Amino acid sequence: MKLFNKVILGSAFLFSSLAGAHEFNSGQLNIDHPWSKQVPPSSSVAAAFFEITNQGNEQDMLIRAESPIAGKTELHAHIHEDGMMKMREVKEITIPANGSQMLKPGGYHIMFFDLQTIPELGERFPLTLHFAKAGRVEVEVTVEPATYIPEGMKRADATHSKHH
Repeated sequence: MKLFNKVILGSAFLFSSLAGAHEFNSGQLNIDHPWSKQVPPSSSVAAAFFEITNQGNEQDMLIRAESPIAGKTELHAHIHEDGMMKMREVKEITIPANGSQMLKPGGYHIMFFDLQTIPELGERFPLTLHFAKAGRVEVEVTVEPATYIPEGMKRADATHSKHH
């Protein structure tokens, strides 16, 4: 009986550690760990972030996104304008051939306006991405704590800070 309990406990641990990591593939594109920061219950906006890797020999473009949690969903970027950082809607986000594009806080991201539902910490919600070549890709966005920083961004920030 003890062996059975250990197997069950070990399996539960394995699957719980894999539950946080999730990725989605469509043709040559890989969308890694879509996530959103937890927002207050009174919020009317939220954002989603993830990395898109293109393993193909042709660039693709994210041209639209939609989610049932929002009245309106837009592609956004932070840009430097008149000495200030401003958030602006963009028509597309290019994913280079044999390269990747990170959607992250302070950069490209997906904005949700007029939230119909406020997703809670740990929940997942649907997001449909529309690409010029890869077409429609359904993903699930995980709501992370407001302090969450993905492992890949931690490494990039550490590398970046060493050079300055």
